[in-house]
Amino acid sequence: MSIGEFFVKLLSLDNPLWYYYPLCLVVGIVYKMTKFDRPRDIIYAALHFFVSVTLGMLALSLVLYLISQYL
Repeated sequence: MSIGEFFVKLLSLDNPLWYYYPLCLVVGIVYKMTKFDRPRDIIYAALHFFVSVTLGMLALSLVLYLISQYL
């Protein structure tokens, strides 16, 4: 299976990982509400949290996929 097929499977609608996105967003909002007072700061910090965690998880999954395919 190629890297392209990996991303096709990752983005398919029947993938249960779609539950990750709302969960990560809610966790980011709740976590950042404990650190900031103004709603604008909470929104920006929660979006930053969401994007950084999502990109980190995507990079980790890609690395683990490549390790599992080529070892």
